Amino acid sequence: MRSLTLFIALLLLSACVSPVVIDRQDNVTPSQYQTYAFIEQDEDTPRALDDQRARKALETALASQGIKSVPADQADIQVRHFFKREQRYDGDVMQFGFGYGFNNVALGASTPVEGEMTEEYKLVVQLVDPASNNVVWQATSRDRLHDEMSSERRQAHIDKAVKEMFERFD
Repeated sequence: MRSLTLFIALLLLSACVSPVVIDRQDNVTPSQYQTYAFIEQDEDTPRALDDQRARKALETALASQGIKSVPADQADIQVRHFFKREQRYDGDVMQFGFGYGFNNVALGASTPVEGEMTEEYKLVVQLVDPASNNVVWQATSRDRLHDEMSSERRQAHIDKAVKEMFERFD
């Protein structure tokens, strides 16, 4: 019974983990921003379709916050987004081996470690103060995109991540 209670408690605690990580300067409040412009960047060239999806989701999220798009020279805040690449190893890390040694001579053999590296991407959104050129708010998705995802699933994933980011824009 005690292990069941512990399991349920751990399950509830794991459900409380936020799907996004937010970092911001203390003096930043959303109400101080009325207009925005995107910062053009070359970082996401290989991820062009995901970049378009993220930009569309960001436009929707910012509009829901009451922040309007304007030319870059008139913006209260600049929006930058990119996909942070991470590598993950998929495979066995367990090795088996055996050997024999006698009189300073030894022979050994082991099984090969099989696996592959998978590239995944986390969406990062930054709000940059144009006057100081400093990041004042940043959100990073804990969920990851990977190359095997379908277009529809990628769009839904990005939309959900951006929505969760701006639900915590306070």
